[in-house]
Amino acid sequence: MSDPKKQPNKPPKPSKRFRILLGLSLALNLLVVGAVVGVIVKGSPSNRGPSGVRETALPYVGAFELEDKRAMRQEMRARLPKRQETRAAMDAGYREFVEVVRSEPFDATRAAKVMEEQFERAGQFQRVGREVSIERISEMSPEKRAAYADRLEYRLDNPRKRKTRKER
Repeated sequence: MSDPKKQPNKPPKPSKRFRILLGLSLALNLLVVGAVVGVIVKGSPSNRGPSGVRETALPYVGAFELEDKRAMRQEMRARLPKRQETRAAMDAGYREFVEVVRSEPFDATRAAKVMEEQFERAGQFQRVGREVSIERISEMSPEKRAAYADRLEYRLDNPRKRKTRKER
């Protein structure tokens, strides 16, 4: 019959790559669950207001008059790469980062370079926005600059009393 000292065939141990992918998948799932729970508990990000860079820029941009905002938006579109190009480059960067993370051995220098390139693309939008804003303010008369400063100060002192989207 069977030898009692022999152990039955055990399934092979999963490869290191499979275990890493499983760990990443679990981490991503936990991140999604955490985000959903956060939205349920605190409300959506639109209910809490903007965050990060957008939060920093919002008072400056919001204090401009509607016609200034429209002109600045057109100027930024003229100076920046087309949206489709930017999105394609960002997507390619994200996918390259995924490849770097999955590669063995992990190349932290390359990962940092890919991430830095992504932040550079975002920074370009911020730089152009600052340039256009300062140019617009420089072109204002002293009276218009004073009115802009008043609107900015009001927004800073009354952050909850913002205009509705239709009024912007």
